[in-house]
Amino acid sequence: MNCAINQGLLEKERLPCYNSTDMREVSMGTSGNTKKAYEYIYNQILTGEKSFGAPISEAEIANGLGTSRSPVREALKLLEVEGVIVHYPNRGTFVTDMTREDLSEIFQLRILFELQALRMACQFMDDSILQELRRNIECLNEESTPQQYYSANTALHETIVHYSGNKRLIKFYNTLSLQIALVNRLSAKLPSHFKESRKKHLDIVDAIIQRDSTKAEQLLQSHLEEVRDKTLAMYI
Repeated sequence: MNCAINQGLLEKERLPCYNSTDMREVSMGTSGNTKKAYEYIYNQILTGEKSFGAPISEAEIANGLGTSRSPVREALKLLEVEGVIVHYPNRGTFVTDMTREDLSEIFQLRILFELQALRMACQFMDDSILQELRRNIECLNEESTPQQYYSANTALHETIVHYSGNKRLIKFYNTLSLQIALVNRLSAKLPSHFKESRKKHLDIVDAIIQRDSTKAEQLLQSHLEEVRDKTLAMYI
């Protein structure tokens, strides 16, 4: 079975797609080279090529992209606003070193935003979108790649937020999107994470299909809190 995310359907419905600059509104007022630099650095951090606390060289990135340092500098400023880059005068620029307190705060906000979004989204999510999300999750198996799991996971959670219809909630959630993605990568290191998340995601989608908002909220909250507790336990 083909487990590729149906990007055409998501784009048609204007839903957020994994690793989408539009979802993070990076394109607003930025040049093409800045967007290119942003995506390059973003992917280095997200894939773990640049680990927490790792230094970032403007010159190295500019040389690798064949551009000047100016768009790289602008891209780093955008990432600093998103909380994943930190600049120290006279020391340089580094990937933010994620602490246990940082993780706790990110989960606290994520749970708050997603539960509130789900209360509204449960009424408005189209059946066709729900069935597509379910197929994306259901076809995942032992042969699926981590990227396929990440894509299905991100599509589900961001679609819930999208269908809340609350523009301010969506905007605030988007500011956390990269930090949430980084936390997801950490969570994926847990044993049996993919298998467990697949089952829980299917249960959540089924509850929404049945328009049982109370059950869907309980399942989503339980899922996020469980992932939070296991992820935080890695930092003890």
